[in-house]
Formats: sequence, C-alpha cells, structure tokens
Amino acid sequence: MNKDPKTILIIDDDPVLIRMLEKVLKMDGYHVISALSGKSGFERAKKEEPFVILLDVLMPDINGKDLARQLRNDAKTRDIPVVFLTITLDVKKDKGHETIAIDGVKYPAMAKPMHTRKLLSLLRKEVNKRLHKNDGYLKNLP
Repeated sequence: MNKDPKTILIIDDDPVLIRMLEKVLKMDGYHVISALSGKSGFERAKKEEPFVILLDVLMPDINGKDLARQLRNDAKTRDIPVVFLTITLDVKKDKGHETIAIDGVKYPAMAKPMHTRKLLSLLRKEVNKRLHKNDGYLKNLP
C-alpha cells in the first residue's frame, strides 16, 4: 500500500479536467497521478497503489462502474476508496453526499463540473476513513 495518504489517482478521459483537478489538488497538498483510460487507470492503480481514486463513470474503453468492480475484485486495489466524478448526476441537485451503488456497494459521487470545496471535503473524508479503517496504519507511518 502507498504510505502517502495524500496520493490521489485521477482516472478520466478528459485531459483538461485532469489538469484542472491536478492544479486544485496540488494546491491542497495532494500528490496527483493520472490516467486517461480505464485500462491504464487500472494498471496505474495496481502499480502505484494510491490512497484514493477519482473515477469518471463514462469513459470510452471501460465504463467506470465496471472498472470499480475490477478494482474491488483485485487484491492490490480492493481497499482503495473510489469517488466517482460524473456528468450523470445533476449539478444543481448535487449536495455533496451523492452515491452510486454497484452490486450493493455505495460509492461517493460528485457531479461534473464539481464544486472545488465539496470535492476537497469529500476527499478528506475518504482519506480519514481509510486511515482509521486500516488497523495499525498510523503506527507504521515513517
């Protein structure tokens, strides 16, 4: 597992959105890695083991929901929280606590274009949940 709770993987087919998110997340102290397709994102997640994944739902090669299933079924990536970023949610109705359910698992989701403060707040929650979920994790930090 990546020991840096500030490492975020963005998987989205929109390079402009990725650059915008990288800028915002880096300003908040995150280390950002990215992938422009579901396939490369899955490989990057297994190799880099980020702390949280921001995942687009609609991508040309692998649907984000199918990719979330692959991530959940792989031993190296199953514990990495996934947050969906999607145009399938109504921006006006997005209150910052939306979810997408896949096979009975609820994933946090945000509408695109997303509100920066809501996104940062959601990321902090996911990082904190993962930190507290992993027994002994805090003791093993350098």
